[in-house]
Amino acid sequence: MSKLIYAGATTLAIFGSIGFAAAQRGPGADHPNLTPTQERTVSQGLAASPSQAAPVGVQPQVGNELPDSLAAQALPSDVSDRVPEAKQLLFVKLPDRIVLIDPETKLVTEIVMDEVTTGSNPNSSDRPSR
Repeated sequence: MSKLIYAGATTLAIFGSIGFAAAQRGPGADHPNLTPTQERTVSQGLAASPSQAAPVGVQPQVGNELPDSLAAQALPSDVSDRVPEAKQLLFVKLPDRIVLIDPETKLVTEIVMDEVTTGSNPNSSDRPSR
């Protein structure tokens, strides 16, 4: 009988820890972080897209909801074909960054610095944290 209780407790602990780990990932965490190469591909692929001005005092952050004043749109197929991890995401291009958004939750999942306008080096240590 004690072996049965031990096995049940072990099973419960395993499934409980899996659920806890999934909850700790936070909003927008179901989308993988893009590699620097993928970020460059997104930035270069959206170089010709017009940017929107961010509302005064608003700085989109990963995990936050996209402000209603910003209009998100689907990624062009040439970009989503080269970066399949971002295929289902929407984007907003700001003057200095590209904000990727989960279309279901409207939460910011990734922020890509726009190398074309900022001239930033993707390998530099001044990249924003995610």
